[in-house]
Amino acid sequence: MDQDQSYDLLLKKIAENIKKARKRRGLTQENMMDYGFNYRHYQKIESGSYSMNLYTLHRLSNIFDVSIRNLLK
Repeated sequence: MDQDQSYDLLLKKIAENIKKARKRRGLTQENMMDYGFNYRHYQKIESGSYSMNLYTLHRLSNIFDVSIRNLLK
């Protein structure tokens, strides 16, 4: 597996964790607009097609009340 494939798999796994955390909080993707996220942008995060920065990951961990470590698992 090359580095690009490995990175894509990691991004998909993080996206799955974000989606699970959002659902545990009872939020929809549309609800994320209440936290300042653009709907289409947020969809890209959860689909694993957007490489977010650390600030975004930190914001999501606070919104979902989970550690960044849990989102990265």
